[in-house]
Amino acid sequence: MMLPAVVISDAVSSADLIVASTDLVHDALVAAGCTDVTRVATIDEGVAAAGRLQAAVVVLDLLEPLAFDGYRKLIHRVRGVPLIVIVPEAKMQLAFDSGVDDCVARPVRRAELVARVRAAIRLRIERARRSKRDRKLSQELLALQREKHDLERQVCVDSLTGVANRRHALALLDAEWKRSTREGTPISIVMIDIDAFHMFNTEYGHPGGDACLRRVAAEMVMCLRRPSDYLGRYGGEEFIAVLANTDAAGAAIVAERLRSAVQALAIPHRASACASVVTISVGFASTQPQGDVGPETLLKAADGALLFAKKTGRNRVSGEAPVRVMKRNTRVPFRRFPVVIADPWYASRIPKFLAATRSELLATRDACEAGGFDRIRTAARRLRSSATEHGIETIAKLANVLEQAARDDDRAAIRRVVDELEQYVEHVQVTYRRPLERKLSHVGH
Repeated sequence: MMLPAVVISDAVSSADLIVASTDLVHDALVAAGCTDVTRVATIDEGVAAAGRLQAAVVVLDLLEPLAFDGYRKLIHRVRGVPLIVIVPEAKMQLAFDSGVDDCVARPVRRAELVARVRAAIRLRIERARRSKRDRKLSQELLALQREKHDLERQVCVDSLTGVANRRHALALLDAEWKRSTREGTPISIVMIDIDAFHMFNTEYGHPGGDACLRRVAAEMVMCLRRPSDYLGRYGGEEFIAVLANTDAAGAAIVAERLRSAVQALAIPHRASACASVVTISVGFASTQPQGDVGPETLLKAADGALLFAKKTGRNRVSGEAPVRVMKRNTRVPFRRFPVVIADPWYASRIPKFLAATRSELLATRDACEAGGFDRIRTAARRLRSSATEHGIETIAKLANVLEQAARDDDRAAIRRVVDELEQYVEHVQVTYRRPLERKLSHVGH
């Protein structure tokens, strides 16, 4: 089926216009303020010209009118450009039902077509203005959201150490406590106090004390290897670590890991009575949340264990936990991937994102077996966007590979990428600490 058409520009905006080829239609377009007419013969040529010349309106004069699906597909392809069709009067309702912007009945009356083309051009200009206005509003909304998030980040981070401050740490604890109550999982708290820190400040000055706090905090966050675990500054030289879905035996392991890691820093402390280097005392407590009991009871128990560790000599761990024989894991899977260092603001968000990713990957496997490559491409784009939002570059890169594999209909490649993503989500180490503006590495010299 032939589609005589012409592309012209209206005098106001120099935008272009695709139209049928009769002289009457051409004259009407000129009278409506259009210039620069280019005729095309097929729908494909018309769509190409509309995109290339940024058409302001499309006018079709067909000997055999398009069916419903034909109009719908054409409207989709010209991407919102106003569409006027010239059809027999009996076919006008079909065209309008298909979604065209306007219809002109045969035989064509020049004055009517001129008016309708002018109206279509005004519609195009208004659409452009509305689109520009919407883009501006979207940009302003995004800017406001960024400002809101920046403010939230500022108020949840301890400015000295970069870890969660007390307010944010306790808010996260309250949310985790409620989740543990719903899911029936244990939760543990580890309380940490730097031994003889006041004497350290006296010996090395407050700048040395600040540097000590930063180094100790930076070392301790690296001891928390699961995305659901986080460290917060509880006050002064005290810190708190919250361990989700962790029983007392697991808390004891983490507590000892924290203590030995800080001692291994070997920060000189000439004023300490318990060691020649900076050390910490650690207390832990675990429970299974039930009923209306809040986390205050667990905090009190962990604080009591910390007090006992300090009273019995410091530089030690205190807490009630069963003895558990640990088998050495020579592979240490979490070290396969780079450590993700995230802002403490993400501490409640990244675990949810990783959990959602696990579910998405299961669905992706099913889609792969069923040949649902379109669904996989959509999931990969969604995963890439969310990973970028959360600052997890490895997942974003793997999502790119997954999308390409789906484009190639490559089941083997899709399976490999899904395997890699599952391993990453299971073993990646995420620590929550804002990068410090300057590094203070020399302490106590």
